[in-house]
Amino acid sequence: MEKSERKHSLIGKLLILSATLVWGSSFVVLKDTLSKLGNGHFTFFILSLRFLIAGAIFVGFCAKRFSKLNKRTLFDGMALGGILFLAYALQTVALNYTTPSKNAFLTEVYCIFVPFLSWLFFKKKPTAKNFVAAFVCLAGVIIIAFFGKTEKASNEALGDGLTIFCGLFYALQMIFISFFNERDDSLLLLFVEISTVAVLCLATSAIWEFPRYAGELVMSGEAVWKIIYLGVFATGYAQFAQIYGQKFTSATTASIIMCFEGVFGVMFEFIFGQNNLNTFIIIGFSLIFLTLIINETDIGAICGKIEERKKRAAGNASDIADPVMPQKKIQEGKADDEKI
Repeated sequence: MEKSERKHSLIGKLLILSATLVWGSSFVVLKDTLSKLGNGHFTFFILSLRFLIAGAIFVGFCAKRFSKLNKRTLFDGMALGGILFLAYALQTVALNYTTPSKNAFLTEVYCIFVPFLSWLFFKKKPTAKNFVAAFVCLAGVIIIAFFGKTEKASNEALGDGLTIFCGLFYALQMIFISFFNERDDSLLLLFVEISTVAVLCLATSAIWEFPRYAGELVMSGEAVWKIIYLGVFATGYAQFAQIYGQKFTSATTASIIMCFEGVFGVMFEFIFGQNNLNTFIIIGFSLIFLTLIINETDIGAICGKIEERKKRAAGNASDIADPVMPQKKIQEGKADDEKI
């Protein structure tokens, strides 16, 4: 890999990591906003506001690019938006049956789906290292979700199943972002995706939430600021960082980095006194961190350097064992020079 490629790869990974950090922080903000705004009955309305704010921001960035918007980019963006909406919808429905912590961590099974889906759709066969990293990451997620938490819910089996299915749609979003990034303008693609999610969430809220709970909706100043934070940072910036970061890194690597969303989420819960760390959570975090080391370590290059050093050591040892041989080589060289 050339120096410029390594630089772009690092920038891409840092962008995705920063998005993951923001999403982790947003878990505490969103949880509080959902509970206080309409007694938790306006999830899709809050999501629509998040994406509408983000969409409004990108109107300014895309103003000079709209002339380049073609049918292919429009279709690709709408497809991404539909996939992302389904992921959010399944995750939201699952919250009715399982605990928020398990919902957050089980969503991250996308790390195991991404390598296989990339192989299935685009014939991009993952390396053995990618598979190992994905399974280690999954082990960390399962330990935290099933053993690191003490909350209970009414029908966790159904909720967990829906959450895993939600993870499948997040995986599809990641691999199609990587594919569409190669042929579309990234900002226009993102604008169409965000707009699609906003429209679908608003329609769902209008059909499902407002007819049932309109009387319970009370918008406070605190809720407004939290929704602005979610819209600007957790949606606008984070979605941009993901889609732009994936221009320079693979979907498999992105999925592993994004598994830190749950880690950051628990970290912020701990900071704000909403969660206590225990042995299982620490073990799970350690495994998830290990996946980054596995995925970023060039095992082939390391093995090559080790083999090269062994050969050098063997050559030096032979010279020491037969000190006459180097002298013979020098004399032979001198004789060849005299002949010339």
